Amino acid sequence: MTEEGWNYFRKDPQYSDVLKDRLAQQVEMDSAKAMAAYMNKHFSGALNVQDFGAGPGHYYPVLKRDYAGGTLRYRGIDIDQSNVAYGNEHFRDDPDITLEVGSVLEPQIGPQTDAVISANTLPHVPSIAPLLRSLRNARQVRFLIFRMLIGSECVQIRKHLLENDYSTMFEDNYQFNNIYTAGYIGHLLGPDWAVEVEPDVVDVDRLQGHRIPAQDSDQFYGNRVSRSVEGMVFKGEVYMPWKFVVGLRRS
Repeated sequence: MTEEGWNYFRKDPQYSDVLKDRLAQQVEMDSAKAMAAYMNKHFSGALNVQDFGAGPGHYYPVLKRDYAGGTLRYRGIDIDQSNVAYGNEHFRDDPDITLEVGSVLEPQIGPQTDAVISANTLPHVPSIAPLLRSLRNARQVRFLIFRMLIGSECVQIRKHLLENDYSTMFEDNYQFNNIYTAGYIGHLLGPDWAVEVEPDVVDVDRLQGHRIPAQDSDQFYGNRVSRSVEGMVFKGEVYMPWKFVVGLRRS
């Protein structure tokens, strides 16, 4: 198996450009507003937030504005160097945010970090175990919130990304869309953490209008873009049970 065969993040500049454009155009994603609302519900006090899969930091303006529990400082980690460079330039005059290149598979949790977040990234990496085990050992972290795929069973899903080339199917050029259970997350975090699952918040009309420019030249690319079917979110043929997972350290 090609070591980076799953890593479509580095092979999909079109989607990377979409994230940069959302930041530049001040697009406020429903999931960012929902994350801020759940942070207000479950978190308290000033926060040093570390975001895995931060893109160019496009969630930061919403979280910074809407979190009511205290001041918020933000450290974004992303595997795409172009996202990091763009975000650092965009926020160059804001001392409360930094972005750096890193991976959720080799998580380095800062000693000042007391809240770890991630949105829309964890389903698409080979394993969430490195992050959760790191959180188990990072005693300074009090809170976590992830937007990820949560179901009644753990399922590994590989989506082949090439329409007519099957020569390396499921070895290269594929995307994970993995589903986990709350029980598995609690198992990895250990008994010091209380884990709760909150519903996703979706504006169906807005989701139906979501489109990435790459679809104009490659219809098959649309299989990577979420769509609503009778109130359920699909990506191509795959059902995507998005939820918010909230974790609070008990001690």
